[in-house]
Amino acid sequence: MLTTYFRQSTTSIIKVYKSLLNIQCIYCLQDSVNNICPDCLDALPTLGQHCPKCSEPNHHGQLCGHCLKNPPAFDEVFCPFAYQPPLSDLIHRWKNRPHTLGVELLVQRLVDNLSEHTFDRVIPVPYYWRKLLKRGHNPVRALAKQLSQQLHTQLLDAVIRVKPVQDQQGLDRKQRLQNLRGVFELKAKYKPQLRHNNILLVDDVVTTGATCNHISKLLKAAGAQSITLACLARTPAKS
Repeated sequence: MLTTYFRQSTTSIIKVYKSLLNIQCIYCLQDSVNNICPDCLDALPTLGQHCPKCSEPNHHGQLCGHCLKNPPAFDEVFCPFAYQPPLSDLIHRWKNRPHTLGVELLVQRLVDNLSEHTFDRVIPVPYYWRKLLKRGHNPVRALAKQLSQQLHTQLLDAVIRVKPVQDQQGLDRKQRLQNLRGVFELKAKYKPQLRHNNILLVDDVVTTGATCNHISKLLKAAGAQSITLACLARTPAKS
């Protein structure tokens, strides 16, 4: 009877152990090598046709009206996904919980897009200290650090946010530009390191590009040669 008890206990332990090691797709729950299976990863909303300058989605793949009228200070955008469900829900969870499963595959897709390009510095879009304290972690800097490591490029915290602003969500392009006046500064000690540099500026999601454009102007004024934006997703244009 004791032998039977040990055999049953051992069987139960093995089942629990296997369940802990088993990786399932977060969407279809099928067994998978990664937390998102290949089929579900391919089904996530990709960017598709977009403006070659700011990456705003459109139906023709040509420069959008905003970029024709007011060309942004940055030169190009690399963005693998469109900020739509279910991917938008995944990114939202990651921004609040740093160890969210599945995000590593989104990052790898971005790395693949950038792998044939060379940069001198990787710079994250900064948070204001009060928001950072409230959130408890910095998802944008974590993303920038991953890109820095995989692209073998120095990470430089060259930009600081010197004052809080109204939440950008819900604001139109003009309101976002007004909202960003005097918000960012370059750290004086890093300015000499930016001259003639090809910069990879990193954010999590780009909506209108107003924040990155504002920072890009500061970097170009400091002598940066080119500014490339990298983000996980781009918000579709409002109809």
